[in-house]
Amino acid sequence: MVWFRMLLVALRLTWPFLLAPWRSPLLRWRVETYGMLDEHGRLLHADAITPGRFLTFTLRHRGALLRFLRWAVCL
Repeated sequence: MVWFRMLLVALRLTWPFLLAPWRSPLLRWRVETYGMLDEHGRLLHADAITPGRFLTFTLRHRGALLRFLRWAVCL
């Protein structure tokens, strides 16, 4: 049941951008504030987030993202 609620929270956060979540202003802002670095070691601006960088971010930080979803379900 928890996994289903976590899925609902994830869908609610990405709904308008379900097929292209890297275009979501909320998720782009979150990736930017999380401190993702570009290939030169500089902080990545939200406008520079590409599908590949978004996928890299989600795979690298999947544990933290799952903990966030679990926390959001408990609210």
